Amino acid sequence: AVVSTQSTGEEKMSSEGKMKAVVFLSSTRTGESYLGTGSWGDRVGAVIKEVLEEAGFEVSVWDPKKNDYPGLVQPMHMVKDTSIFPQWMHDKKAELENADAFFVCSAEYNSALPPALVNMIDHYPPVAYRHRPVALLTYSVSPLGGVRVQPPLKTLVSELGMLSIPTIGRVSQVRDKFVDDILQDDSIRDSIMKQAKELSWYAQALKTYKAGTPIPS
Repeated sequence: AVVSTQSTGEEKMSSEGKMKAVVFLSSTRTGESYLGTGSWGDRVGAVIKEVLEEAGFEVSVWDPKKNDYPGLVQPMHMVKDTSIFPQWMHDKKAELENADAFFVCSAEYNSALPPALVNMIDHYPPVAYRHRPVALLTYSVSPLGGVRVQPPLKTLVSELGMLSIPTIGRVSQVRDKFVDDILQDDSIRDSIMKQAKELSWYAQALKTYKAGTPIPS
């Protein structure tokens, strides 16, 4: 359908269907530790999913604890016979290709990106990510909120051809922000909603433009 330049985002969304977003989680922590029970990223990720859905996205969450990616030997695009990969990995690749936007929720392990996050993302070719916007959010139990991994995270998504939106999220002292898995700090939710709205704006703008102007080859 042709969308008028005066149309609102809601009108575009209703005429074209919901925008699709893939959320990448990063932590493989389970069980008890001195940091608490389970992964704080699961809690933050649940808030991200809820907010993105409220903003109009259809959301798929990629969790390295549930998607059992092997240690990377060869990414899918470097292998001639891709039938060696299980069907679920092909299904995940299709999710990437059909996504309108991405959201990365990253922990900080030893001042670096979590290996499981990078391993999961690196299994797929850059073309599966390219020319779509991405929102970035980091968290940690320290007051810095994972800020030390934001530069390498921006480098990673940029190298894959994603376009990082201006607002980057940060959740500091994350274990103090939840009680019984419920977020207690409304400012964090507000910040994620700001990211969701920016992500929607960029995703809609790029999708509309690409519909009439092919991506340069």
